[in-house]
Formats: sequence, structure tokens, C-alpha cells
Amino acid sequence: MRRLLPLLLLPATAVAQDDDELTYGIEVLTGFRSEFIDRGFSLSQGLVEVQLGAEVALSDEWLLEIGGWYGTGTGSGDFEAASAFFGIVYEAESWDAGMDLSLSSYDHRIFDDGVAVGPFYNWYPNDDWRIGGAFQYDSGASGWYGKVEAAWSKPTGDDSFITLLGGISGTSGFYGRSGANDLFARLSWTYGVNRHVAFTPFVGTSVALDSDASTRLYAGLWFEVNF
Repeated sequence: MRRLLPLLLLPATAVAQDDDELTYGIEVLTGFRSEFIDRGFSLSQGLVEVQLGAEVALSDEWLLEIGGWYGTGTGSGDFEAASAFFGIVYEAESWDAGMDLSLSSYDHRIFDDGVAVGPFYNWYPNDDWRIGGAFQYDSGASGWYGKVEAAWSKPTGDDSFITLLGGISGTSGFYGRSGANDLFARLSWTYGVNRHVAFTPFVGTSVALDSDASTRLYAGLWFEVNF
């Protein structure tokens, strides 16, 4: 699933319904980043993107996640991509797990249209940390991609928080890459203007572990509205 901020704002603002109705949240996100790096591959110098995502609580433990994403390059060369994603999540007290499915279309010289599917798992040792991993098969690449990551988050005020994400990824037959793929990291700061509107500046890097790739740095800004 393509998660920009993993629907971070939805749980706090989801619409509460009666016991016999669904609980849900919807988020619209748009933004710009100086370079678009997808699973260790640099696909575009400059990207404008928009995402619509929703979470629906099917029960106390089960969530359905659905959404769509579109991005277009702003730098030299043509780039355009769109995807629809679906996920089913089981939430326990200190962990969650589920399956993600995404259908993606690319206008790019390397990436091909395809379906990516695979499981994920997250463990929450306390309120500040998330440790997780994901593994998927991508039919466009005719290969496998997996990652292990950790995220630390801390409030910086009544209406803001900082998040540091880092991890490592690996591939097998994924657009010509196999083995260790990249080390990745992103530092972001989210400020909630009110309970429905927030913005998030961020900086990140992809440190290449594959001999055919190069280390990249990027920065950007996301603007989120949820209801």
C-alpha cells in the first residue's frame, strides 16, 4: 500500500457512529517533493502528488483501508503514475498485521504496470515506537521487495509532532536488482492547524546498497485534510 503518512490523522478524527454503524475516517493529501524515490529507485526529479485514503472499522479488531494516489513529475523527462490500494488490517493491543494489495500504472522507462501484494506486520512497544516489516510480490517487476523499518514519534507541542523513520530493504529479481537494496530514512514534522487540517515538511534519503544505484537526498511538503 502506498502510505505517505500512513493515514496518521485518521484515528484521532474518525467519525464516531452508533454501535450498529461503521466508524470511518477519510483523508485527502497533496504535496510536492524534490525527487520521487520508489523502493530505492529514483523515478522523477520533482513530483506533485495527491492521495485520497479511507479507513473503515469493520469491528473492534478489523480495519479496511482503501484509497488512490496520483503523481506527475515536474522535472526533466516524462513521469506519471497512478495507483489504487486496498488493505485489510487486524489490530491487537500492541501489534497489527494484514495484507496489502495495490494496482499501479506507470509512464516511465523502468517501471511497468502491475499488481503488488503481500503481508505486513507492526509492533508497538510503547507510544513512541513502531517496528515493522513488509514483503510483497510485484507483477510489473516480476520480482520481490521487502523491508524492515522502525519509526519514532514524539509530540513537539499540543498541535504538532516529529517523526523519524528508518529502515533497510532488499529485493529478488526486482527490475534487475537482487540482494540488499537500500537504507532509507525520513525526518518529518507535522503541525495540526486544527483537528481537520495539517501540514508536514520532510527531508529524506535513500542510501544505495546496490552497485547500479546511487544515494539520493530529497525534501518536500505535504498538506492534509481529513473529515
